[in-house]
Amino acid sequence: MLSAALVGGSDGVGSATDSRSGALGGQSSGVYGPCTARSEIIGVEDASRLGFSANDVVSAVSGARSATLSWAKGGSTIVTVSAGAPLAARFVRFTRSAVESTAGGDGPPDDPADLREAGCPGGAPLLEIDVPLRFSTGDGAFADSFPVTLRAVRRDAVAYIHVIHPSRIQGSYRITDVDPAEVDDVRLVLFGTIRGRVITGKLQGLAPGNPNGTGEGPDARGRRLDVAEF
Repeated sequence: MLSAALVGGSDGVGSATDSRSGALGGQSSGVYGPCTARSEIIGVEDASRLGFSANDVVSAVSGARSATLSWAKGGSTIVTVSAGAPLAARFVRFTRSAVESTAGGDGPPDDPADLREAGCPGGAPLLEIDVPLRFSTGDGAFADSFPVTLRAVRRDAVAYIHVIHPSRIQGSYRITDVDPAEVDDVRLVLFGTIRGRVITGKLQGLAPGNPNGTGEGPDARGRRLDVAEF
């Protein structure tokens, strides 16, 4: 079943709901709600300020891991996830943004205190690790490989998100829950965690909103389609 860590990072995996892209420069920052995320590129073999390296994390979670995947429409199969060697790594820390700190009057800009209460994603510093990921199912619905960013706040557990375009699915899975004319506008979102030998995850489809709608209500931002969970 899907772990709470996927949506909140509550048990040390990091927040998989933070969809921020990795930095490409030596350092970068961005404001996310009340938080500023500061990212620093480090070598995959270098120990981060968390006390472990990207290599340490990948050594703990790499290789094939399998679980039972249940389709939302019924039936099940075996899903296998395999993380490859690290390609790049970044140390990321969160601070309260200057705007939030000034408005609240609770402290100077970039005050690192009370980040969880301020709504920062996970609050704790984390390591981002870019790796290739193999995602396949025993029934042939998926047989895909793609790059993902693993997020870790400890060395033996990671979370990740990947968005899959329907035209790039390598297996037999096809989206049938929307009008055929809208299929190319749907995105499949894979949420996942790896903890030691255990994998959990969820597949959801994001369909476009109703173009003839009022701009309000459930169709304003599109529809979510439950696909599978493991």
